[in-house]
Amino acid sequence: NSQSDLDSIQAEITQRLNEIDRVSGQTQFNGVKVLAQDNTLTIQVGANDGETIDIDLKQINSQTLGLDTLNVQKKYDVDSTGVTQSLDLKTAGITGATLKAGITGTTTETGSVKDGKVYYDADSKNYYVEVDFTDTTDKAAHAGFYKADVDADGNVSLATGATKEAKPTNAVEVEKTIDEKPLKASSSVQDALKASGIADAVAEAATVVKMSYTDKNGKTIDGGYGIKVGDDYYAATKEKDGSYSINSTSYTDKDGNTKTALNQLGGADGKTEVVSIDGKTYNASKAAGHNFKAQPDLAEAAATTTENPLQKIDAALAQVDALRSDLGAVQNRFNSAITNLGNTVNNLSSARSRIEDSDYATEVSNMSRAQILQQAGTSVLAQANQVPQNVLSLLR
Repeated sequence: NSQSDLDSIQAEITQRLNEIDRVSGQTQFNGVKVLAQDNTLTIQVGANDGETIDIDLKQINSQTLGLDTLNVQKKYDVDSTGVTQSLDLKTAGITGATLKAGITGTTTETGSVKDGKVYYDADSKNYYVEVDFTDTTDKAAHAGFYKADVDADGNVSLATGATKEAKPTNAVEVEKTIDEKPLKASSSVQDALKASGIADAVAEAATVVKMSYTDKNGKTIDGGYGIKVGDDYYAATKEKDGSYSINSTSYTDKDGNTKTALNQLGGADGKTEVVSIDGKTYNASKAAGHNFKAQPDLAEAAATTTENPLQKIDAALAQVDALRSDLGAVQNRFNSAITNLGNTVNNLSSARSRIEDSDYATEVSNMSRAQILQQAGTSVLAQANQVPQNVLSLLR
């Protein structure tokens, strides 16, 4: 297939995966989202406590199906660029005492950096300070320009073995470092790295980097910020105050203890990464299978091509089939339970009808008996009434 065909296929795959995620998140039964998480749903099927059927629900989305990394496009290259900083130059560390100790032949501690100014020579790439003395002897002998060193925090000190020189022709006054320094991770970030088991020396050497991605067309797409620790990268966020914090995920273990895990790019579990799109930081499992855009005019950066996409799709279908089989078996159990309940209702209705028929027959029998007795009594009384009449007729 051509690249355009692959792009179209990938677009369709992405839409289908989004639909799977939507169905997973929105499918409900009786207020319970049945596909959104692993869960056990208990249904009461009997009249007594404990007469239930449990349904083992599974989370079904693109990630659990192993399809979140499904991609038929070409891969992108991941790179990083160190975030740099310009430091304010500070000459407070150069005192009369340090000048006396550093400049051979000085006899007093009256030296200082003139006007506190620092100079930089682009040709030699050296920093210079102009030293002046209030003592006339030292001033005459040692006042002038000296090479200086600048540490990682912008502190200026006299270079070891520095000697008086003429001011370099192209030296200019500077207030910040000319060569931007790699931005070291803050102490809080270093502490977080150390707490996660990273060696102190490695954590203290960590720097802030900017992730970048090269798409299939060779265009570079900006990613999020990260913390580079040795050869590893950890997700980071630039705060409103300009500082950088390392991203972490909190979870609770089986004993109820809260744990914190740092989000690593390309970690052993392959679940974390450092891509920031629209203000969101994505995990590696997401980044590995999705397209990202940093700017509208840049082409999409495709993830690593899946070696055997049909095999992954077949595996996902098998997983869905297994769940459907389980749910089908549970549905059959429900049908059996419903049938049994229906039979029980019919049997109870028949029994009740027979009991009612028996009660009716008893009442009819009792009523017939009462009627017979009543009729017999009436007949006897009628006959008893006729006897006196017969006697009277004879007397006549």
